Amino acid sequence: MKYGFEWTPGIVLLGSVIVLPLVPSFALIGLVVVALAAVAALVALAGAVLATPYLLVRTVRRRLAERHRSTEGSVPITTAIALAGPTTARSSQ
Repeated sequence: MKYGFEWTPGIVLLGSVIVLPLVPSFALIGLVVVALAAVAALVALAGAVLATPYLLVRTVRRRLAERHRSTEGSVPITTAIALAGPTTARSSQ
């Protein structure tokens, strides 16, 4: 079994710690990339926090409307039986 893959993150981290202070332009590029990633994460988090109540209310309203539509044309079972009339064999002859 080869364990080279498990050592890769450590080698990359060690290389970045050694190379970035030696070449300041790479350090600046790395800093900009990390800062942009942090800003993108914060914007995504803010969007999720702001969208959650809207999505919850929309879902609840939709489900209530579906429930209302499904029971809109129905009548109570006792009324339906009374309106159907007798269905015995004697009444159908």
